Amino acid sequence: MQICKQCNKQFETPEQMKKLLKNKDLPLPPSCPSCRMQRRFAWRNERNLYYRKCDLSGKQIISIYQANSPYKVYEQHEWYGDKWEALDYGRDFDFNRPFFEQFKELMLDVPKISVFASRNENSDYTNGAQQNKNSYMIFVSDHNEDCYYSYAIDSCKDCLECFNCYKSTLCVECIDCSDCYHVAYSQNSHNCSESYFLYDCKNCQNCFGCYGLRSKKYHIFNQPHSKEEYEKKVKSLNLGNRQKLQEVMKFVEHKAKQQQIRQYYDGNNNDHSTGDHIVGCKSCTECYDSGELEDCGYLIYSFKSKDCFDGHVVVDKCELCYETLGTINQYDTQFTFMSFYSKNSMYLDHCVGVEDCFGCSGLKKKQYCIFNKQYTKEEYFELRNKIIEHMKQTGEWGSPPGIELSPFAYNETVAQDYFPLSKGDVLAQGWVWFEEDENESAYQGTVYELPSGIEDVPDDIGEKILKCEKSGKLYKIIPQELRLYRFHNLPLPTKCFKERHLDRVANRNPRQLCKRACMQCGIEVASSYTPERKEIIYCEKCYLAEVA
Repeated sequence: MQICKQCNKQFETPEQMKKLLKNKDLPLPPSCPSCRMQRRFAWRNERNLYYRKCDLSGKQIISIYQANSPYKVYEQHEWYGDKWEALDYGRDFDFNRPFFEQFKELMLDVPKISVFASRNENSDYTNGAQQNKNSYMIFVSDHNEDCYYSYAIDSCKDCLECFNCYKSTLCVECIDCSDCYHVAYSQNSHNCSESYFLYDCKNCQNCFGCYGLRSKKYHIFNQPHSKEEYEKKVKSLNLGNRQKLQEVMKFVEHKAKQQQIRQYYDGNNNDHSTGDHIVGCKSCTECYDSGELEDCGYLIYSFKSKDCFDGHVVVDKCELCYETLGTINQYDTQFTFMSFYSKNSMYLDHCVGVEDCFGCSGLKKKQYCIFNKQYTKEEYFELRNKIIEHMKQTGEWGSPPGIELSPFAYNETVAQDYFPLSKGDVLAQGWVWFEEDENESAYQGTVYELPSGIEDVPDDIGEKILKCEKSGKLYKIIPQELRLYRFHNLPLPTKCFKERHLDRVANRNPRQLCKRACMQCGIEVASSYTPERKEIIYCEKCYLAEVA
């Protein structure tokens, strides 16, 4: 049993992970999985976009880097172009200085890509996104069309305010749903249609406020109705009125917590794996929002990979990767940040298609480079081994870059969503805090008070200024957003997108497991439901027997 150097909690390292570290001559991690997750999150600015100039062309662009960021930033197409060469920033390694101090200087000098997006059409306001069309403010999302204000959605159309949804159409405020059509305010539901306020429902149609149902129609609060009764009762609820909607939401939440039986985790077709929201995983430890993994551990939003540990977005046949962020089809790479299609390398930043590189930034299709300087094969391995010995002497070997090296302020990143800290706490750690430009929140005209009913919202609402009821920040409604809320006959949101996103984060279980007993048979399970929570939690066997 190990003791975390950051929080002093006990933790264990899985045997598969120990094997990988031993083969790479790397030490065991000194921190627990939760503290390691926090550090990785602090390297990911996913949802904050800024206007700034491209440092290559001078044109105005949208970027995840602030205008006053110390980093050089190139528009994404220009970054991939041939107008600059990353080898021009090459330098010798100084054995009189620590590795990370020099790596930080290299990262500051070499240009960064403005946003991580590709093959999008009319979808400029996105990040971590590809092959989207006519979409706005969607993040870590691919293959969507006409979708807005969402996170981690894939292959969706006409969806709004969704989180981790797949192959769904005309959905609003849905979390962890798939193959749904015209569904609103629902969670953990699949292949459902024309329904509202579902939780853990499958193959249901025209259901309202239901939980744990399978292949049902015309149910309200889990009670069957005729088609005529159902339509009449749902219409009488007047969901287009904000107060009425909130009353229904509170009632459904209270009823579900008291009566619904829940599986200790969300997932299916898994073999000897732990975590939450996982599908088709084999021999995996604490993986979340992931699928088709084998012999992996501590991965989030990762797919089709094996023998990988401690990563965030590790996808498309990655293998033997450790401590990686934004990793696509990489083999035997460790400590990499936003680097793709590379192998046999360590400590990469924004590198694409490199092989046998160490401590490099911005390289594309290079081999045998150290600190962006080209070497012969023999020179590379000799110098690489000397640097590793140097890092062992300085105590840096086997450590990923810390939060202090992150190119983003702590409160710009996913870390603030899941591990929120005050400005004072962040600065006390020696990390960076982003002070929002006061001009962005300055008075811009009369603040409009939203009507309670969607039928009372004027057509020109997009021209009016709204004020978030929680943060006080100003926000607006876009025409596409108004169209979908009117289609669903639901009231417009009274919070800004950031607060709405955080509400959805809070509606999901934390990405941490604890030991608890099945409330039916008493068997011990590793669950994201803590023992003190009031929900009825069953092991998989008891749960399936109940809902079958």
